[in-house]
Amino acid sequence: MVDWNGLYKWSMEHHDGTTPSNFKAMSKEDRDWLEEALKAHTFNDTDRLTELVNQLKAWGAQPSEATEESKQAAAM
Repeated sequence: MVDWNGLYKWSMEHHDGTTPSNFKAMSKEDRDWLEEALKAHTFNDTDRLTELVNQLKAWGAQPSEATEESKQAAAM
């Protein structure tokens, strides 16, 4: 049988000492910096795929314009 009262007392004596979080709103300057950093190091997969599909459609319509160099540039 489990000694729930004993377990409770033990856990109250051996807790990690954390306190409630003191969150505050992010400053406008910090928010702007974070948004710019995230935009600089991420990209939208959907936008990139749309861009690639549109390029493929253009190459299909006019195959002579689909140079090897432009294909490699799109692949990056």
